[in-house]
Amino acid sequence: MALGSQSHAAGRADVFDAKGDYAGASNALTLSASISPAAVDAGLPGSYYVAALYGSNLLFLSPTGWAPYAGAQIPSAVSGTLSQLSIPLLANADISALECASIIAGYGKDANDMATNGLYRTIYQVPARIPHASPLPCSAMADADISRFLEQASFGPTDASIADVKLRGLSGWLANQVALPRTGYVPPSGVGDWTYYPESQPASCTNDGIPTSWATLCLRDNYSLYQVQREFFQNAISAPDQLRQRVAFALSQILVISGTDSPLAKPYAFVPYQNILLDNAFGNYETILNKITLSPAMGRYLDMANNPKATNANQQPNENYARELLQLFSIGLYKLNLDGSVQTDAAGIAVPSYDENVIKGFAKTFTGWTYAPVPGAASQSFNPIYFGADMVVVEKNHDTTSKQLLDTTVLPAGQTSAADLTAAVHTAFMHPNVGPFIGRQLIQRLVTSNPSPAYVSRVASVFNDNGSGARGDMQAVIRAILLDTEARGGMRSESNYGHLREPALFIARFYRSLGGISDGVWLKDRSNEMGQNLFYPDTVFNYYPADYALASGQAAPEFGIQNTATALARANFVYSAILGTPTGNTVYAAQPSATVIGATGTYLDLTPYVALAPDPAALIDRLNILLLHGSMAPETRTQLISTVTGASSDPKVRAQTAIYLVANLPQFMVER
Repeated sequence: MALGSQSHAAGRADVFDAKGDYAGASNALTLSASISPAAVDAGLPGSYYVAALYGSNLLFLSPTGWAPYAGAQIPSAVSGTLSQLSIPLLANADISALECASIIAGYGKDANDMATNGLYRTIYQVPARIPHASPLPCSAMADADISRFLEQASFGPTDASIADVKLRGLSGWLANQVALPRTGYVPPSGVGDWTYYPESQPASCTNDGIPTSWATLCLRDNYSLYQVQREFFQNAISAPDQLRQRVAFALSQILVISGTDSPLAKPYAFVPYQNILLDNAFGNYETILNKITLSPAMGRYLDMANNPKATNANQQPNENYARELLQLFSIGLYKLNLDGSVQTDAAGIAVPSYDENVIKGFAKTFTGWTYAPVPGAASQSFNPIYFGADMVVVEKNHDTTSKQLLDTTVLPAGQTSAADLTAAVHTAFMHPNVGPFIGRQLIQRLVTSNPSPAYVSRVASVFNDNGSGARGDMQAVIRAILLDTEARGGMRSESNYGHLREPALFIARFYRSLGGISDGVWLKDRSNEMGQNLFYPDTVFNYYPADYALASGQAAPEFGIQNTATALARANFVYSAILGTPTGNTVYAAQPSATVIGATGTYLDLTPYVALAPDPAALIDRLNILLLHGSMAPETRTQLISTVTGASSDPKVRAQTAIYLVANLPQFMVER
């Protein structure tokens, strides 16, 4: 971001790391700044300045620490020749005294030069750490940031989760979420694992009638993803391990399989793959790559299962998984810089990450694997489809010749299938592209479609080294994404910031934040109407094209499935949610189904909002925090208060009107 300048070319002062707690024993902040002088100023003598402004107090960071300014010479952080410089501001320092302070960084020949020519920027707003009886000036910003943080780190803020973040702080909340056990997908009976069903459905397995032993439909529940889809929404709305659920969903859109391949449209096939993502969401990315490579679901989807070595010119190893492992799951098509920008040659042409020889080399490493045998059956060279266990190897089907992998890596001849597979995955994992390539996609799924190069670089650096020498630490990467200064703050105003809430996020966010209850049956169908048939993406490239952009050129992947019909489906969803079948203040969008064990239907209790309705301003302000993280424009607030007041004197009608209008605002459709 540029610093304004009158007599100087524009410079910039960018934060590369900032982490703050609202609460917790440490009350600590770790903050650094990267300051780059304008080209015309580089090499000249000058100083770098860092100040903290709060109330009527002004502190400058001096070589010996923070010092008050009392009209004397301003202490400088660093003096010397102006060049790009990284300054450690605070390291796990107690920030209680700086609560609500704005921290500013800049440079100049002297402090007057910095101030007069605007060579500075605010790099961090210290939040209100805990609630106060008399709110501090930045308390509203703090509440908004908590709500916004929970939009990114969960499927939406609730009164309880906002209170939990205030109690634990951002870092403490993340640590607690990581420690929570996984909420998974359970079979209709609620007991044991998903039942194995053969590829050809038994004659007795139909949707005709309900078996007497349990309320289920055999064909629906075992030869479609009906139960998995509805449980996804159930978990998104109410599961305690929200961070795990959200990250696993993001990973499922990078490491894609799909129920459009009919053998995968069975819970016993699909659920184990989703569990890989849930179980390893906070683990190591190399572990995730190894596990999905041996997953029979991935083996089926991208043709690695029953992929034999070449026997003649017409029988060559299938290249599908090898190609997608590189193109989509690890490094991408072109060599990248740390900030995600594409490397080019002297002619300005993008440099490819690999060529066809590399694809062929990887394809050969993945030969020899087949499905595990169906329990009770003998293993064969090429076992029939079975998703109940990891794939197994048949060494005679493995190519034992040498294999060209990335760059100068060549696997020697004579290695086993397992050794070749481990080495190939490790080679892809160690490529310098993985940090920026995967990091940028995770930022897009959790925070914004157009992260700055600096944001990508900071996250990629953590992927490369978590601070303890470990590469691919997902927990560290997630923390870096969510605690970055580009993610934090009450709201963002840049036109290219944020992302359209894809249908699954839009639906889950609405019901979770407003305290709704659902068994997921109605919600999965509404998601489909909005253009996202959950777990049935059309291609390995996800539900929407990663490179979809607006006319302005801004990346906007989710808009790839947004059109007039799906936009109308969103409005109809909100209408049905608040004006369905009423029972007092409870509104049912869908009644419980007799064919779903433990069915609740989908409903919203309007009581908290009806209670606020006599004061429309209070009602709108509450919805502003819950649904818009405080981003409602003042003029919008004024208009909504007027509209809700005039809608009716009936508190319930006022509550319904307010929710309908706020949930259809652009600020709710687009998460910023």
